[in-house]
Amino acid sequence: MVTGIVIPHDITKALQKVEFQNLADYQAAVGGYIETIQLDDHPLLIVANEEGKIGRLPLNERATCLWWLLNPAGLGGDELVGDVVLLGPIKRGEITSAPEKIVALILESKRFQVQVRLSQEFDTWVPIGKLVDDFFEATLRALRLMEVWSPPGDVNVVASE
Repeated sequence: MVTGIVIPHDITKALQKVEFQNLADYQAAVGGYIETIQLDDHPLLIVANEEGKIGRLPLNERATCLWWLLNPAGLGGDELVGDVVLLGPIKRGEITSAPEKIVALILESKRFQVQVRLSQEFDTWVPIGKLVDDFFEATLRALRLMEVWSPPGDVNVVASE
């Protein structure tokens, strides 16, 4: 079985940790044929409804914000629609489980902090702004900062327990 996080488009619905056994499980989670979106610099894979835009599914604000945070080059560009699933990368042709570190960050952490990297040479990160209680609120704050911070990849969201 593969463990993933279902991110509903409806912001009133909670994220869910789900076990997937086969293609039909992924299709049920996104409501149709699947499309995979790999994140080059992160050990993650997004599974979305392949025909979501054609079918005019609603914008998935949370998944889009996470995608932009992890893929700063796409900031403000394409958007994700409908319910999506966050998983681990494809290895040897197989989808893998979402990394436990990501599952813990998104589903188990209670407080979040936006950080910026001041020095790539020394990998120095500094907290910016107040702590927040919602991962996606922190992600939105990070995205606003990324619009003015250079390079935008030097903005991050971390757990702050």
